Amino acid sequence: MIQDIFKVPIYEVKLDLDTKNLEHFCKKHQTNNPGRVISNVGGYQSNDLDLWANEPILSSLLNQIQIHSNKFAKEFINNNEQVLDNIWFNINLYKDFNNSHNHPLSNISGVYYVKTPDDCGNIVFEHPAIDVLSYYYSLTSLKEFNEYNSFTWWKPAIENYLYLFPSWLKHYVQPNKNKTEERISISFNTNDIEILKE
Repeated sequence: MIQDIFKVPIYEVKLDLDTKNLEHFCKKHQTNNPGRVISNVGGYQSNDLDLWANEPILSSLLNQIQIHSNKFAKEFINNNEQVLDNIWFNINLYKDFNNSHNHPLSNISGVYYVKTPDDCGNIVFEHPAIDVLSYYYSLTSLKEFNEYNSFTWWKPAIENYLYLFPSWLKHYVQPNKNKTEERISISFNTNDIEILKE
């Protein structure tokens, strides 16, 4: 008998939102607001957006995040309601990328893709034990990679797709190799409403 333990879930869903309006919102915001540098190498990362600003363009996305983060949480955390904690966006030009990182003090993190031209780079998740796996597996001896022996697992950057994952899971974003078009994504964290009440 083999029992899978310590599973790491990734949730994905295709949404049906107006990406052109979201792209316009991101670019307009970029023009009027300085960005920040956290995990991004090059490119533009906005500061956290004002969750109370009642931006009509963002309302559909915020609603979808609420719905899907609660579905996801019920499967792997608990039945407590998830609420959006913070949200920001990234605009990555040619060769821009994001270093490996996680999102402390949150339950669920996620990314929604607004614009994804060809060769714009994917999101890559790292095995939680990546630092010690090399002591046990020789990459040259592995003929096939699967859920048990892979050091990393990537998901494609696809326009209108939403990915959710546990906030403790380390991940990075590959460089945008498209020389003429930018990749635009919106990232966020949610938290247990009971934690936020404390």
